[in-house]
Amino acid sequence: METGKAILFCMMLALTPAASAADNDFLMGSVVKSDKWKMDRKNNREFFDGAVSFKNPSYTMRSDHAVYNHSARLWDIYGSSYILRKFQDNSKLEVNCEKGKYFETEQSALFERGDSQIVMKYYFPPQAAGAKGAAQNSGGQPGVSASPAPPTEDFVELYGRADKAKAENLLRRISFEGDFSLTTENLYMISSQGLYHDLDKSFLMYDSTPAAVGTREGYDFAVNAETIKFFRDSRDIKFHNNVSGWVKDMPSKVVE
Repeated sequence: METGKAILFCMMLALTPAASAADNDFLMGSVVKSDKWKMDRKNNREFFDGAVSFKNPSYTMRSDHAVYNHSARLWDIYGSSYILRKFQDNSKLEVNCEKGKYFETEQSALFERGDSQIVMKYYFPPQAAGAKGAAQNSGGQPGVSASPAPPTEDFVELYGRADKAKAENLLRRISFEGDFSLTTENLYMISSQGLYHDLDKSFLMYDSTPAAVGTREGYDFAVNAETIKFFRDSRDIKFHNNVSGWVKDMPSKVVE
């Protein structure tokens, strides 16, 4: 079942555009398990069923089923799929979805929702989160400017949801469709579509009037714009075009 060892590597390669040579050695220390396995030689496919799992020091995958089409060089995983990727900087990414595909030739992965949305959780060390950040607007319109809360000693978390997600390794980006949202410790953003660029570690929120709601440095705010750009590490936010919304001070605590 040597091809079975490639399940998670293929799915996660598109989520890790800057993989190093060491990361590509995914067979080292790997363990592959499934309740059932069969080879369809006529159609050149392999089937893995029941508690399918893959694990090595960098990758973990669990799914109810997996199919590999040798002719199309296409992987399918479906049924309560869970994917974990650990990075060299001690950060990690978790993905929960109902089904996913990996296209080996294009080096791209597609994840889709079932009854529930795709859930993504990214954890990274606090030193990766800048102590200084700001929310800005462009176009000469009123906006919000503030610094995020300072990082804590624990991992900083970023949560995402979408109906579909497509990761393109060669382009170093991930696109999101359908009720896309991002949540941090003090910020919630939502839009119809989103795009993550690995080059500057940023999320672009666009379509259907994106909105950002949050609390920063003693005040609450809610802002709409044609596009919102959020930087993963620094927590900077930039609002572009037709910026509108409100900002209000939070009530001061009375010390008796």
